Parts: sequence; C-alpha cells; structure tokens
Amino acid sequence: MKKNRLEKLEALRGFAALYVVLFHTLPQHFYLAGINIGILFRFGPEAVIVFFVLSGFVIKYTYERSADKSFRYYFIRRFIRLYIPLFFIFLLGYLLKSVSEGAFANPDWKSLLGNIFMLQDVISQKPHVIVPAYMGNGVLWSLSYEWWFYMLFFALASNIKADKLNRWVNIVVIMAAASYLVYPFILNRLAMYFAIWWIGVRFAGIYINKQQFTFRNIMPYAYVLFTITAILALNLYINFSYTKIYTYPLVAYPFIELRHFVFAIFVLFGAIAWHRLRWVGFNKLFGVFKHLAPCSYVIYISHHYLVVEATYLSFLNNKVVEYGLYILFMIIFSYLLEVVIYNRIRKLLIG
Repeated sequence: MKKNRLEKLEALRGFAALYVVLFHTLPQHFYLAGINIGILFRFGPEAVIVFFVLSGFVIKYTYERSADKSFRYYFIRRFIRLYIPLFFIFLLGYLLKSVSEGAFANPDWKSLLGNIFMLQDVISQKPHVIVPAYMGNGVLWSLSYEWWFYMLFFALASNIKADKLNRWVNIVVIMAAASYLVYPFILNRLAMYFAIWWIGVRFAGIYINKQQFTFRNIMPYAYVLFTITAILALNLYINFSYTKIYTYPLVAYPFIELRHFVFAIFVLFGAIAWHRLRWVGFNKLFGVFKHLAPCSYVIYISHHYLVVEATYLSFLNNKVVEYGLYILFMIIFSYLLEVVIYNRIRKLLIG
C-alpha cells in the first residue's frame, strides 16, 4: 500500500483527525478579527463520517490487491493495526486517572473488557449501549463500528458472489434501519451504519475497475442512503421526546443518526462532483494535511487525554499558547507511537 498511496485520501485522513481535535478543543464562540470562527469547528460528527468512508475505500482496496484472502491473514493485520496503538491509549488513560487520584485507580474491568471486545458506544447519547468508551475517551465509540465493519465486510466479501454482494448489503442495511424504529441497539445500529462505510467500498470498486466516477454509476446506492435517511427522519419524528432527555440533543439519539446519514449523502455526491471538477482547489485546502496521515489514528484516539483534558500548562495563562503546545506535543506523541513504536512492533509480529 505504501507505494500506491492515494494522496487525497491521506490528506483527508490527516485533516479529519486534526478537525476532530479542534472540534473538542475550541469553544463554540471563538472570535478572530471580530468574526466567530468557532462555528466552523462544530462538525466533529461529520468528520467521523469521513473516516468511515475512507476506511471502506482502503479496506476494499487492500483486500482486492492482496494475494492472500484468508481470514487469518485479514484478521491479524486488522487486529494489529487497530489494537496495538489502542492498548497504549488504554494504559495512558488509566495512568492519567491514577495520577489525578494520587493512587492506583480502579481499572474498571467491565468497561475495559467491553472496549477490548469492541462493544463500546457513547452511553450518554444513545439508548441501550452495552458499555461506555473506556476512561471517558468518547471518540473510542467509532472504533467499535470500524472493527465490526471489518468483520462484516470479510464475511460478506468471502461468502457472496461479487455480482450479488451489493444487493445483499442493501438488504442488510435497510432491514437494520427499519428495525431501528422498533428497538435501537448495537446490532442494528452497526449494521445500519455499515451503509455509510460501504460508500467507500463502492468508490474503491469503481476505482479498481477503472470505471467512471459519475452520478449515474452511484445513483443505485444513493437510493439506499435516501431510504435509510427517510427511515431515520421518521425515527426522529416518533422519538422526538428523546431530544429533551439528552444534554446535547444535536449529537444524540435520535437526531445524530439522521445527521450522520444526511452528511453521508453529501459526501457521496460531493466526492463525485469534485472529481468531475478535477479536484480544483483540493491541494490548496487539504494537501498539507497528508503529513499528519501517518499518525492520524493516534491523534484521534489520544487527543482526549493529551489536549482536551490536559492542564499541565495552565500556568502559562494564555489559552492560545497553552493549547497550541498541547496539540504540538500530541502530534509528537502520536508520531512516536504510530510511526515508530507501532511499526517496530508490527515488524516483530508479522515482518
């Protein structure tokens, strides 16, 4: 994959990771030259949708290019990639909590095991969640989705003929969305969100087969997303009372699911439109962020501790300098963990 990196995907990955950091760090009202630019950084949930689409593309791309399509080969590489950095972040969260309490903290074994088995979600914003994200690191919710997307993709891709695969995915995701009206929980939530991840798979399929990125090619799948969005709009209408329960209703059930899918449709059509325009202006806007891509995963899963909750530089009495340094230290930490340490461990394990 290293020799065939798709730089636009890399740039978007780096940008999305840093954007999520700013979403969790900057206040809603942040003025520059008298203009509130804080509003520009209120779309963290949408950045996660970008991650999902990029992930679907990369997994499809690497799977099709791999000579070994065995489950063992696929599982080991996905496990190592996701879990090695994550175990370090679990340890970081525990150590920081112990330091703040001045003694060995309760490791919260139930939550830890739930996160290891990828059953976590944002317990304060969704109904029927099994376990919360470990040590309050809320962004870990998306990792459970990622992991089960990997497993579902392999199960479908290895057992269903290619010409019937998209049809089966359409059936699975629409049925999951329909059942979400009755009882929203982890299984139908994950299966429904697989529709967003599958956007990346469809794009990768078009790219691999050297087909044209056109609205006509993608419309059959757009209808699937439209259907799910309509179901979620009905869900919002039926369960609107939940917006009075959650503290932040715009990022909670039943609004957040609809918000995610509306943006997914925007990504679907926006990508095609920008491609047709030959990606004019892309490099100027996002090109520089490709340098963050190699450590973007750790930036994403570590920033809660290293930036959002960090206080060790509060004595500076200058929030811009303080948080600028937090972000700098986080990037250095992320580079060391993901590029240096992770790659060395990976080489030791699988060469």
